[in-house]
Amino acid sequence: MECERLKNLIRDWYQEVRSFTLSPVKMMELVEKHVQNCEICQQDETLPLELEQLREIIRVPHKPPKENEFKFSEEVKYIYDEDLEEIEEEEI
Repeated sequence: MECERLKNLIRDWYQEVRSFTLSPVKMMELVEKHVQNCEICQQDETLPLELEQLREIIRVPHKPPKENEFKFSEEVKYIYDEDLEEIEEEEI
């Protein structure tokens, strides 16, 4: 990592993640925002690998899945109190 500013930001943000005042996902969003606006970071060829390692350390998915990407293979069936009573009666 060649950018001293990014090193300092990551150090500060990581401390916030450890103290639960910043989410890991938000931290990576801030890192990516910095990288987009920093010429030093954009020219750093090793930065993508280092950011991937950072993601593994703080356990963040590379890209969070969108809500519409969640698909269940089965339809979810909810059981309500009335249904539970019927099931209990059938078992007796």
